[in-house]
Amino acid sequence: MRPVRRRFGRVGTVLLHFWMSQTTPVMALLLTGAMAGLSLFLCWLSFASPFAPCVQNWRGVAPPFVGVPATLFGLLMTFLAQDVWDVNRRAYRAVALEREQLVTLSALTENHGVDVADLPQAIRAYVEAVVGLEWKSMENGEESPEAEAALNTLTRAASTAKIDSAFQRSLIDTVMKVRSAREQRLAIASAYPDDRKWEAVLAIAFITQISLAVVHLERARPQLLAQAVFAAAVVVAVSLVASASEPYSPPNAVSAAPLEQLLDRLPGG
Repeated sequence: MRPVRRRFGRVGTVLLHFWMSQTTPVMALLLTGAMAGLSLFLCWLSFASPFAPCVQNWRGVAPPFVGVPATLFGLLMTFLAQDVWDVNRRAYRAVALEREQLVTLSALTENHGVDVADLPQAIRAYVEAVVGLEWKSMENGEESPEAEAALNTLTRAASTAKIDSAFQRSLIDTVMKVRSAREQRLAIASAYPDDRKWEAVLAIAFITQISLAVVHLERARPQLLAQAVFAAAVVVAVSLVASASEPYSPPNAVSAAPLEQLLDRLPGG
């Protein structure tokens, strides 16, 4: 049983990642198709299938029963949306902090001239590696070895510069802040989305849809209407939140433009 569960889990994860990699309209269409398919199946099962007489024996379930899974769905969706918006704020903040420290580092080197001549080129090499290579790697939650190497080169250039020790300490502190901002950015890229949360939200949504069918076993049209209204709410909420669940992945990725703009003010371009 354990290998079967693992195989099922892998298939579910692949399907979830495929769905979340689409644009918002495509995600909405796919989710609409899934919920419409389930609605039609439940309606057929309730009124037209060979099992319909057996299903009809369950008529009489009180409508407030729907409130249990619906409330769970609402709570899970609220927590998930809050988590997604918080992650996006942190993602933008990490990029802004990294840019701020790079600007500070560039200003410090400009004020010290030939004594730190290697630093401007090292800063540029790092920014080029981040913008050109690492931003693409972050779509898969990975870092770029080239960006790591460029940051190490930048760190060595700051630590070996033959300048006043107090000024050198300021340079090294700023480089360390750049490294810290990069680590925050990479941590966010590798940690999200949380598959388990999304699987729970979608599972509860489908369970709520089933519960709506259970309390509308008298006639087909009211059953379909109830499921359609709920499905519309689910599609709008889930698709919009899912479109922002991976801050550094398309289609709504955090832009590298704040860092890319630094290349215009750095030497060597």
